[in-house]
Amino acid sequence: MAAGYYRFPTIHDETIVFVSEDDLWSAPVQGGVARRLTSNTGEVTYPFFSPDGEWLAFVGQEEGATEVYVMPAQGGSARRLTYLSSRCRVLGWTADGAQIIFSSNYGQVVARESALFTVPAQGADHAVTQLPYGPAQSVSFGPLGQVVLGRNMGDDFARWKRYRGGTAGHLWIDSNGDGHFQRFLSDLPGNIASPMWITPRPSSLLLGVEQLRDGDRIYFASDHEGVGNLYSCRPDGSDLQRHTDHEDYYVRNPSTDGRRIVYHVGADLCVYDLASHQETRVAVEYHSPRVQRNRRFVDPARFFNSATLHPSGRIMALTSRGKLYAFYNFDGPVIQLGKRDGVRYRLPDWLQDQRTIVVVSDELGEETLELHTTNPDEPVRRFEGLDLGRAVDLKVSPVQDKVAIANHRHELVIVDLVSQEMTVVDRSAYRLINGFDWSPDGRWLAYSFAATSKTSEIRLFRLPDPGAEDPALHQGAVYPVTRPILHDIRPAFDPDGRYLYFLSYREFNPVYDSMHFDLGFPWGMRPYLITLRADLPNPFVPHPELEEEEGPQRDKRDAEEAAQEDDQGSEDEGASEQAENETGSSDDDNTGESDEDEADEALIHPSHNQADTPVDDPITGLEPTATPAAKDGSAAERTAPQPNGAKPLQIDLAGIEQRIIAFPVPDGRYGAIAGIAGKALFTQFPIRGSLENDEQWDDEPPETGTLRSWHFKEFRTETLVENISWFELSRNRKQILYGGGRRLRVLHAGEKPQTESGHPRRTGWIDLGRVKVSVNPQSEWEQMFREAWRLQRDHFWTEDMADVDWQAVYERYFPLIERVSTRSEFSDLMWEMQGELGTSHAYEMGGDYRWSPYYGQGFLGTQFTWDDAAGGYRVGELLVGDPWDAAATSPLTGPGVDVQSGDLLVAINGQRLDAQVSPAQLLVNQAGNEVLLTFAPRMQSAESGENRGSVGNSTRHTPHAALRNRNVVVRAIHSERAARYRSWVEGNRRRVHERTGGRVGYVHIPDMGARGYAEFHRGYLAEVDRDALIVDVRYNGGGHVSQLILEKLARRRIGYDYSRWGGPMPYPSDSVAGPLVAITNEHAASDGDIFCHSFKLLKLGPLIGKRTWGGVIGISRRQTLVDGTMTTQPEYSFWFEDVGWNVENYGAEPDIEVDITPQEYAQGHDPQLERAIVEIIRLLEETPVRRPDLSQRPSRALPKLPPRPSHAG
Repeated sequence: MAAGYYRFPTIHDETIVFVSEDDLWSAPVQGGVARRLTSNTGEVTYPFFSPDGEWLAFVGQEEGATEVYVMPAQGGSARRLTYLSSRCRVLGWTADGAQIIFSSNYGQVVARESALFTVPAQGADHAVTQLPYGPAQSVSFGPLGQVVLGRNMGDDFARWKRYRGGTAGHLWIDSNGDGHFQRFLSDLPGNIASPMWITPRPSSLLLGVEQLRDGDRIYFASDHEGVGNLYSCRPDGSDLQRHTDHEDYYVRNPSTDGRRIVYHVGADLCVYDLASHQETRVAVEYHSPRVQRNRRFVDPARFFNSATLHPSGRIMALTSRGKLYAFYNFDGPVIQLGKRDGVRYRLPDWLQDQRTIVVVSDELGEETLELHTTNPDEPVRRFEGLDLGRAVDLKVSPVQDKVAIANHRHELVIVDLVSQEMTVVDRSAYRLINGFDWSPDGRWLAYSFAATSKTSEIRLFRLPDPGAEDPALHQGAVYPVTRPILHDIRPAFDPDGRYLYFLSYREFNPVYDSMHFDLGFPWGMRPYLITLRADLPNPFVPHPELEEEEGPQRDKRDAEEAAQEDDQGSEDEGASEQAENETGSSDDDNTGESDEDEADEALIHPSHNQADTPVDDPITGLEPTATPAAKDGSAAERTAPQPNGAKPLQIDLAGIEQRIIAFPVPDGRYGAIAGIAGKALFTQFPIRGSLENDEQWDDEPPETGTLRSWHFKEFRTETLVENISWFELSRNRKQILYGGGRRLRVLHAGEKPQTESGHPRRTGWIDLGRVKVSVNPQSEWEQMFREAWRLQRDHFWTEDMADVDWQAVYERYFPLIERVSTRSEFSDLMWEMQGELGTSHAYEMGGDYRWSPYYGQGFLGTQFTWDDAAGGYRVGELLVGDPWDAAATSPLTGPGVDVQSGDLLVAINGQRLDAQVSPAQLLVNQAGNEVLLTFAPRMQSAESGENRGSVGNSTRHTPHAALRNRNVVVRAIHSERAARYRSWVEGNRRRVHERTGGRVGYVHIPDMGARGYAEFHRGYLAEVDRDALIVDVRYNGGGHVSQLILEKLARRRIGYDYSRWGGPMPYPSDSVAGPLVAITNEHAASDGDIFCHSFKLLKLGPLIGKRTWGGVIGISRRQTLVDGTMTTQPEYSFWFEDVGWNVENYGAEPDIEVDITPQEYAQGHDPQLERAIVEIIRLLEETPVRRPDLSQRPSRALPKLPPRPSHAG
């Protein structure tokens, strides 16, 4: 019997309800058969029994966002209770069973913060009420109204094990039920979760208050002893006890019915009995078809990994979802190579025999090179024992069976597939090898090498030539060929061996910023070439004498090449005509599939004679027809193709760095460059605002590029293709494969496409629907787990894994995969496994989850309150953000809408509202849509007819018979978050201005990415002319621009620039005249941590608030698993001169610690901001701002000529 993966248990009497396979199940406490309660399309989490055990509240995603639902505990239909479109978690019920308690980030300024809410279990959603406790993610109540709150418990504490930073879960307690909270167990050095106030069930109903208090204990999960276990103490904090002894896995999500506590650990359920103090594992008898583990097929375009053209350009090798395929570009069968499931194949390329593919495979658990053909009788050849690292790029030599590989260790290696030897060509101490290319003769390898942290140069590696007469050539050698200004990248050889192309950052063409005084270099790049021979002239300068001389020679060469191609065979006329009739193709097609004679015709049509190279068809495996020499019936001798016979390349190394020439094209942003006969091809990308890509978690170039060519003979550029991301050429340089978005296309290299419609042979577009990608979830999850584990092992910032036994972690968690049945369970397992690193930034995101409907919730930028007497919903306070930004303000504030707080909404889109049908219900699936709102008329004066308004009127609305309802049309917004944020920031700014008489400015920085940089300048440039500045980095989400902001804040005003008609302008510009104060809290994270600690180190001013998050090990966004999951590896650990590595897992300590208690939140106080105002005023008084004395101005008057001294005599 297969066991399931059990999570989120809740208990009542003899029944446990838990989540498995994203659904609710019930099982007896003593163990036994589990019964499925739901079969939802969306994921179900956080169930909780009602006090009487009759109902279950839970979080569902049936219509997209997480919402609160309720259903009978024995099973049945569920009813949706909330319409908040926000992250939520059910925490329990009120004691009378009337209200469900849940946490949610709804209505909060930032998405990372949550508060507590209640919703009636049998009532309407409009009765959602926020509890007056401020930020909290967990709560439990004592028998006499006492409260214990859990803060910073939104994330499962097993995801970052042994976390000790600023957002470690902690408790607040109201011991008397009077609303006065204090920190609880503040000296416990751990991460606390899931508090439960438990009063032993009395044996007598006559127990007094003191007797009730004496038996109370607060239970919770904590990892202060190294592993998450169950603990308890008295409400006064005394008598701390540990009740469980789990060492392998954390105790997670405990809940109680007052007699027992149930929790999950690993993939199992456990029950702790409060009376017997015994913990038992629940033996669940689990019977399920586990349908989410069934084989299925997925879209190959969505999970496209890479593709490469056959040397002829007519065939493609492609990986999608980690599987390897080969097929003709436009028709024919698609062959899957290698294992059907459970193996990831990466970076395929074709060998010189034109039928073998070399690919990186992890079938053995580690990545190795493998050779595959489409012949199932030929065994896979595997190159074991070579320490490749993780390959990031791979290219096969155009001449020999050698493979160049760039790996994650910043190495460039060459693997000889014949001798099975690996040579390390070079290794950078700074960055990955950024592009490499083989010379046409296979004797040289050009690559970009990071020589310093700020520069990359192009280097040439000359391969060893043991047979050379000169002994110096027997060993390989490395030669730098550029002297970089900054970065020289992406080298590519000209196929004729004349030039080496590359891209370079050496164009310093500054652009003035339009917002403030600054200059930047938004372009910086240009394509360049190096003439490989010293006698070659500048190809961008016309040389008529050379053109005249080369003309006849070129004509002769072209004629010889045409004759050679004719000798290699041509398409059968009948087959050609039939194909043309069927597909509509013609000689004008621009897809690499025209009737032009090609050397590889026998590869495409096996019936063709090709006496020199009788190679099997690389797709079907069919042998070609016998050559004329074998017409007597004997089999022709089959030989592999010989090396292409390229003439040895001449490279004059002396003075080569002086032969760099820029292409005569504008500087810009270029992506790649390559050469074809007579032309160079390169991609260019437009400059885009960083906010457009601020949330894009990948490093793939956007499909906004343009493919251009430089025509050497005609001295001009030409635009070939728009909307391109990347491209590559076939080895014969005659076809080009490019990607744009999720589409692939093959065209004649250097030519424009002739058409965008018709058969793929005409358009060049690849029909990826021919590729049928199957998924076996079990095999795939096992492979993904192994790969994610390897990625951490290979990329973690310190080789010893910070003393974590990483192999033991693998052995502990891998067996749990067989219990996983859904993608969400796999994600849970991944987080737990990576959490063993005890380090920040070990994330798992995205992936291929089961599809469920998503109906975007529309919002109107206000909260509605049901007015029973008036029969409608009263409009609450309108969120006023940026009126010019429709996404950042209430649509009810728009021009001509004329809606005020207190107006009565009676219908939406013609549907009447009532106590059971709220505005939120009718706004489901209306996000971004125009909606018709019907308002009751405002009460009017009979004498004047003027609108008087009836804000807050609670009597039934009975308008005059002549008055009619008023309709308005607005566009519902997707979220109110931006409007709430803007309202909060502007409210803080007004408070600072009011309290300081306008002398002090205020700026908030929400993150250290593009948005935060923009928000900082929006506030800073408007506030910097005041005497002092408060910088608020609370809730800062991190990023990478802290140093740019600190540069601005560190400016010190030393002078002024004065003009007659204008006021004095400070020097340096945008410098603060007086003191600075920074505010932070535990939610300032990552680069927000770095900013806060640096603010103190630079002595810019006092730091006020709470210790920050404590996560300063940076990541790269480049590793995805086969289903699109992104895992991040903590690669870049931050070190400070004062505390070393110790901001990680601790945080930046404030100079002045100020917390915000639950009662202060309830009263609307912000003591952190208030203390910052007090400090900035004090600093202004202690060190007044020096104002320039401009009254004493210099005099430039013509001096009076003094008399000449008299000279006697």
